[in-house]
Amino acid sequence: MASRRKLKNTLKFVSSELITDIYFRCLMSKSIEDQKVENLVVEIMDLTHQFVLRANRPDGKDNPKIVKVYFRKLYSDWQIAMDKVIKDIEKL
Repeated sequence: MASRRKLKNTLKFVSSELITDIYFRCLMSKSIEDQKVENLVVEIMDLTHQFVLRANRPDGKDNPKIVKVYFRKLYSDWQIAMDKVIKDIEKL
């Protein structure tokens, strides 16, 4: 990512899209339990908050190599977490 601001905006945008998708599925299908929906939305919000906090405080801010590795790890961890959330959404 080019900047922390863009990274945080991307994290928030994807999270909001996933939450929108969950509520859209809930509106289209009456068989989805409200408790599952609420738990999933809270999980997405918590994950987003955790990753935004991690984006705010990179390790080794004076060494560009360490920062690059840190943000690559952050991004890969975020992708893994979002894949899990997407699979949970598909199970609804």
